[in-house]
Amino acid sequence: MALRLLFFIAGCWCWSLPHLYILLPLPPTTLVDLTHDMSASSITWPSNQPFVVTQEFRGLVEAGYWYEGRSFAQAEHSGTHLDAPAHFHQGSWRVSEIPITRLVGPGVLVDITKKVEESGLDSELTVNDLTTWEEEHGAIPRDSVVIVHTGHGRLYGNRTAYLGYPPGIQVTDDDTENLHFPGVGEKAARWLVEERAIVGLGIDTPSTDRGQSREFLTHRVLGAANVWGVENLARTASLPPRGFQVFAMVHRLQGGSGGPARVLAVVEDRLRAYRVVSSGSILTSSILALLLAFLI
Repeated sequence: MALRLLFFIAGCWCWSLPHLYILLPLPPTTLVDLTHDMSASSITWPSNQPFVVTQEFRGLVEAGYWYEGRSFAQAEHSGTHLDAPAHFHQGSWRVSEIPITRLVGPGVLVDITKKVEESGLDSELTVNDLTTWEEEHGAIPRDSVVIVHTGHGRLYGNRTAYLGYPPGIQVTDDDTENLHFPGVGEKAARWLVEERAIVGLGIDTPSTDRGQSREFLTHRVLGAANVWGVENLARTASLPPRGFQVFAMVHRLQGGSGGPARVLAVVEDRLRAYRVVSSGSILTSSILALLLAFLI
């Protein structure tokens, strides 16, 4: 009853507006956290320093109240993180230079799990994968964030398996020669940049380039176009093919080639704006109130 009264008051106040939109109260938006927890067991690129945390104090102080605080150190490219375009291209944006408007965009999810299962860990996303996706789901919109779901993210808790080190061989902690995990092919990256003008590319593996890459061509293509990448994404299996917004909230690190990021997907709910008044016409408050009462 109170909600209907609120709409009645709003209708009385807004009746003379030339354009009027009604927002129907429908189920809330779904938030998907695409970020892994950061801890000593988090995945860091093998040649980088691991995450280190120091407990400075935890407990009651002399005055009788509780206090705790820690210090930590981590590489820019560790855990769920964003690669700035400058990471592999001189003169492109570093982290703090990326316009905030380019850290947000409509998301699309390209699922290549079946391909990885059939072709192995060294699989790459191809242009054919993208055009096939578009045939089913429609064109990838301009200024979007493309997220590649390989299924590899399920292994994040097992460093050896996630980095794809072959079983039965001994590797050092900084080994980068024996990495095996899926990535995005150079031609697919170039197609996304040139044909679809994306702002960002994300993946549920340690790198947008596959593990066996030696020239990091996908990184270089993205960097040259001032397109960022996000690596080590979590819970990508929870996303639909399209119909969500991506927010890549990277640490604003001055001069950074990358940085830790809290990446969220806001999956669109059924909230819709209905235009009930056309230009030049007037809807009286009583009619509006009756309409709203009927809808609710």
